Amino acid sequence: MPSAVVVRRGARPRSQSPPGGFDSARRTRPRLEEESERGRGADKPSATRARSPSPPGGTDSARRKRPLLEEERGMEGMASALPDDILIEVFKRLAPLTDIVRCAAVFRRWRQVVSGAAGLPAPPPYFGFYRNYAPSPLPPFVPTAGIPLDLGDLPVSRPCGVVIVDCRGRRLLLRELGAGSASELRLLVCDPLRKTSVSLPPRFIAGHKVACCALLPEEGAAAFRVVVVLFGAAPAHFDILVYSSTASAWEATIGTGSLGKSMNPWQGPKVVIGDIVYKLQSEEDKYIMAVHSTNMTLSAVPLPNTGMLLYAGNHWIGKTEDGRLCFFALREQLVLVKWVLESNGNWAERTAVDLRLLMNPATVGDLSQMKLSAKIADQLRGCKLVSFGGFCEGNGALFFVMADWVVALDLTAWRFERMWRNTDESRPLGDVFPIEMMVWPPASHGDVSQKE
Repeated sequence: MPSAVVVRRGARPRSQSPPGGFDSARRTRPRLEEESERGRGADKPSATRARSPSPPGGTDSARRKRPLLEEERGMEGMASALPDDILIEVFKRLAPLTDIVRCAAVFRRWRQVVSGAAGLPAPPPYFGFYRNYAPSPLPPFVPTAGIPLDLGDLPVSRPCGVVIVDCRGRRLLLRELGAGSASELRLLVCDPLRKTSVSLPPRFIAGHKVACCALLPEEGAAAFRVVVVLFGAAPAHFDILVYSSTASAWEATIGTGSLGKSMNPWQGPKVVIGDIVYKLQSEEDKYIMAVHSTNMTLSAVPLPNTGMLLYAGNHWIGKTEDGRLCFFALREQLVLVKWVLESNGNWAERTAVDLRLLMNPATVGDLSQMKLSAKIADQLRGCKLVSFGGFCEGNGALFFVMADWVVALDLTAWRFERMWRNTDESRPLGDVFPIEMMVWPPASHGDVSQKE
């Protein structure tokens, strides 16, 4: 067990985080004053025609802009005046189910109606997922619920691009690439649902390797912290940096220290439990890095005795419903094994589950008939590879990559959901970053604006 170094920090400064973000909404309101000036100064018949009402079915959007806005306001008023029972009947007839989600996000009253209505179909559990997809400059989004959450308006340089390094609480932690990224760490936190982003102050990291970047949500809709672990050029040396959105700055005190053994800067899966970030190291290291973000310590948790060969893709980490660290392993026969870290520091094995018995054709389609294996060498015998792809901390679901499909497993109902198929054979699937659906039914809160 490596040694841990504790560094005391002062109280965090409290201030409001600055507004930041991007907005993909198009500005459709015309500049009426300039248009009227041009109209008064024109003396040609064409100018007169431009000021006259457009005929039905016309294609000139500039001439129709103002009447459409008035019409939309009139329709908005009629929709808001509908009785609750009529709204419920309308919502019940919406297709696809994701239209109900859109309706719940329009007005506070509609959200209250949807949240209290009986008989409305539930939406899918996820908006979809992101994935790092080189050479794409921005990670593409797969909208499995029909609602696009693309990052096209993210304020980054397209020639440089970004990669996702963490995802939690329906927000993304991204790292900017390009020239200078090896010597300077540039991070930003993005909320694709609200179309906002916050660029963190860059950090000079020359001579260090980034071992961990994690996003920690805090109390409040916009509050968060970012924890960064750097490994220095000296053997077993590390630095811990913490950014606070409340202070809008990196913490003044930096945790530094040395470990009893060297850790490899491998970007493995991460789980946040309280103020501790757990990151699974590579299969050669056989431990889980534990980063204590409050007292600035770094330690290692040994892996459970799995009795099997561990390699990339056949093991993962997550957390239980009661907030304990758990370890997953996938045996070659598609048997899912789970261990839970007890309070005494020991791993307790849970009952293994045969995934083949859960693969119903109604939920996974032809995957139930395929030759699947978690052993890489079995591909030579015609088997399609199965590996872990992600873990959703919001609802505790595991994500797998089966052949060319992304599949989610609900660990509570033990039900598979086949989400998306990759048809680009030149770009194999890797880790996925799911964005879970809003809390359903969508309760109305006092801080929700009248129109979101």
